[in-house]
Amino acid sequence: MLPTVLYCRKKRFSPLRIAASTVHAFVLLCLLIFLFANPIGVFARSNFPNYPIIEKNVHFWELIYGTYTTSQAVVHDPDDVDIIYDVVPIFNYRLPGASKINKPILKGIKNKYAKILTQLGKGTKPQGTEEKRIASLFGKTSRGRLLRAADSVRIQIGQKDRFVEGVIRSGAYIKEIKRIFRQKGLPEELAYLPHVESSFNIKAYSKFGASGIWQFTRSTGKEFLTINYEVDERQDPILASYAAATFLKRNFNSLQSWPLAITAYNYGPSGMRRAQKAHGSYEKIFKHYQQGYFKFASRNFYSEFLAALKTARRMEKDPTITLRKPKKTLYYKLPAFIAAKDITTHFNISTRQLKKLNPALRNPVFQGKKYIPKDYILNLPQTKQYRQRLTSLPSHMHHSKQKPTQFYRVKRGDTAGAIAGRFGISLRSLRRANNLNKNAAILVGQNLRLPGKRQSSHQAPIIISQAQKKINKTVVPTIKAPSVSHAIPVLSVGKKERSTWKKIQTARSVVLGELSVRDIHKKNNLNRGTITIQPEESVEILADWLKVQPQTIRRLNSFQNNRLLHPDESIHIPLNNISSREFEEKRFDFHLETEEDFFTAYRIVGVQAYTVKKGDTVWEICRKKFDLPFWLLKKYNTNLDFSGLRSSQQLTIPIVKAI
Repeated sequence: MLPTVLYCRKKRFSPLRIAASTVHAFVLLCLLIFLFANPIGVFARSNFPNYPIIEKNVHFWELIYGTYTTSQAVVHDPDDVDIIYDVVPIFNYRLPGASKINKPILKGIKNKYAKILTQLGKGTKPQGTEEKRIASLFGKTSRGRLLRAADSVRIQIGQKDRFVEGVIRSGAYIKEIKRIFRQKGLPEELAYLPHVESSFNIKAYSKFGASGIWQFTRSTGKEFLTINYEVDERQDPILASYAAATFLKRNFNSLQSWPLAITAYNYGPSGMRRAQKAHGSYEKIFKHYQQGYFKFASRNFYSEFLAALKTARRMEKDPTITLRKPKKTLYYKLPAFIAAKDITTHFNISTRQLKKLNPALRNPVFQGKKYIPKDYILNLPQTKQYRQRLTSLPSHMHHSKQKPTQFYRVKRGDTAGAIAGRFGISLRSLRRANNLNKNAAILVGQNLRLPGKRQSSHQAPIIISQAQKKINKTVVPTIKAPSVSHAIPVLSVGKKERSTWKKIQTARSVVLGELSVRDIHKKNNLNRGTITIQPEESVEILADWLKVQPQTIRRLNSFQNNRLLHPDESIHIPLNNISSREFEEKRFDFHLETEEDFFTAYRIVGVQAYTVKKGDTVWEICRKKFDLPFWLLKKYNTNLDFSGLRSSQQLTIPIVKAI
């Protein structure tokens, strides 16, 4: 355009030339106005570049999402995903027992190619057809490269059928999520990120507590959403999308790059800032950065997003795929605490439908253990009938306070029947409130939730908790009970069983750790107590329950700012702003929520033994070796000190299977 303008100035003025330059100038002006009106931009190519260095990775994930199904295993090299050794047919993981059948098959395939690569890396000339084929995949390369490949053979299960289901599900939300991102001044393409995280499954729940379509962990989710025993807004796809937009925008403002901001969604903003400081651009980080936990998953996360974006858009246009339609919803802010049962009765709506419309409400609300909280935005079908009934919501349904959490810690000599009689409740209701098996088996130290009483008078006072003597952790009673979906295996104390772990009995009850506050006293005008730290607890979480700033807890215990809490250690807590009873209630709910959520998605199918090796850490054992949350590992090894693992220690490892 600039040469055209100069040409018009030097030459004779021609109407055609003037018209052309005017059009060019007008187009330029419009473009500038458009760009300034959209500071973050809306062009996918500029916001989300497909760098040459990741083109192979993006193509690989397009194959995983759009070509290979969950009945196919892609055996490949993680450093150069273009190198695919084989695509192996397997049993679909959704079929009962498929995981057990596939495990030895995949192990054998992996060992097969590792062996071939090792021989090639040692300089052995390829002999058979298979060896020659594998050698040709690498071309001219060093022996060291082949040996590294032998140590890192990776298997990726195809996702096409799962991805198609995700595209179908996304139809109910994608339009609204795009609107949310545009409203926040963000590229609407980000609305496709849940395809990578969860395939738009609102019930998605990982072993480590990530929940909902955006897979927020509890710690990150708490920054933007309400998460407690009554409500978990991570489960609501729309509320969680507002949080995701805020989180991604914060990432972008910090990193000034969408490839980095998206990678930070997986790796964490602080980790990405360190990587940016070390290497600068995304391309250099992808090529060179290998610190911390920046491994295959984080390194490929942006490539997965680009592949998911392209694949989903293509499938959305596929006439054979019918997307779900959004539902018209009526929103109502509750003026008080209200029982779910009263809502279903008043509006003549089934519990199932109410639950489907309000995925943020947790099971305790529908089970009657808790009320729907005050100020909760209730979702109802948008019809004239429901609008009319909203105007006639009777005041007797209103409650001024939330139902308190009432629980009792089992002592030696207790039975479920005796506890039920003591508190005036039926054994059946006690069993149902705690998911006890038909024998109502309980364990010493177990926290039992107490449902509502049958009578309102002449009852023994409900004990929320009290300091107990330390539980004898060396003996775990054998519990004879039928196997159930949420079962937690309990080891027998027989000599043979103790050494071989073969005889496994089951108990459906969820056993929490020591949650009581002890040694409560006043010092320097500050009420304080002592607690034993449990897995998943942090200074920030404790501060939230205690209604104090995290620094208050740190000062009380002389902790440094970066000091992390360790399970089994004892710390002091301030009790000026909340009673020990209220604190224990919040603490009980938190841990029960964690365990109940886990056992709605997974079940324990057995245990195995593991001998601690030199250099092992709890994190590596949980995350790398067995893919388990720490609290679950600790539950099976209560008498071990995890702050100081020693070589040759024996651990009991629960075997987890998705439901």
